[in-house]
Amino acid sequence: MTHLTLDKLPRSVLAKIDIQTAFTASQCVLAAERVELFRKLSGKKLTAAAIGRKTGIRSWRLAPYLSALVSLGLLKREGKLYKNSALAEKYYVRDRSIHWTRIYSKECQREYQAFSVLEQMLITGRDFESILGIKREGYVELMKKDPRWAHDFTHMLYYDHLPVARALAKALDLTEHHRVLDVGGGSGVVSIALVRRYKHIKACVLDIEAVIKVTKKLIRRERLARRIDTCVGDMTKNIPSGYDVILFCDAESPLDVLGMTHDSLPPDGMVAIAEDFSTEDLTEPFYRLMWQLRSKRMWLPTVGRAKERLRASGFRSIKPRRIYGDFWLITGRKGR
Repeated sequence: MTHLTLDKLPRSVLAKIDIQTAFTASQCVLAAERVELFRKLSGKKLTAAAIGRKTGIRSWRLAPYLSALVSLGLLKREGKLYKNSALAEKYYVRDRSIHWTRIYSKECQREYQAFSVLEQMLITGRDFESILGIKREGYVELMKKDPRWAHDFTHMLYYDHLPVARALAKALDLTEHHRVLDVGGGSGVVSIALVRRYKHIKACVLDIEAVIKVTKKLIRRERLARRIDTCVGDMTKNIPSGYDVILFCDAESPLDVLGMTHDSLPPDGMVAIAEDFSTEDLTEPFYRLMWQLRSKRMWLPTVGRAKERLRASGFRSIKPRRIYGDFWLITGRKGR
């Protein structure tokens, strides 16, 4: 999936945005995503009143809001009718799933809460939840409580992780292995890519019950139920044995369970971690800052730290390599 970065906007649009108004502009886009405005306008020309009926936006709020989206180059106005611009149609309809639209806009809103009190976080060292007096639920808690959230979140990651899964299947050598445990495997997209690349292996996706209900349907849709199993479990409490490869791809805190992982593997078994690791030079500073603000930890999960934790847990022959964008694959072996 490609993102609408500022360099893709017309110069006339960029001329209206400075550092301080960029926040307002991004909020306008997120609000449109939250009410699915671009999707409801896709292929149509509608009056402001019709847009209001479809999105629930109050009539007296519509005119200035739609004008703001026109000024951003995301809507076009023809008389009394509005339609998506080519930019909106490409980046907010065709290039992303409906599940991304529903989930990511909410996630951005949650992140912005942290930046609203950034100076207090920097000075006091406190997290934004305690400063704002709120309790923010994590992904696992949200999915356990809300089946719709679990459905959308799992589907969003399926489409978002497709290119990573394909790159991982090419990079990970499984010619001498037979059974893969995909820990925190979510949608099963990585297991699907692996069993398609290696016809001799079988895989099992481990995740919480709310996610596995969705995973099973996705695996059946791909006609791979005979080669990919599922298992309900909590990776923080138990890593099942019986597998010669234990894989973590964009899983929650894999570095915290490497001891259990080592114990569960047979001699010469392999651990594989695929993550959007920060490199030590911090090539994406704003993303890294956002990660640190939303995390309770005082350190970033870098490639170097991952290698240290693997060695400390008993793994040897540790090999890191960049496989897709900022995603790295790091493998390690358990001794004989």
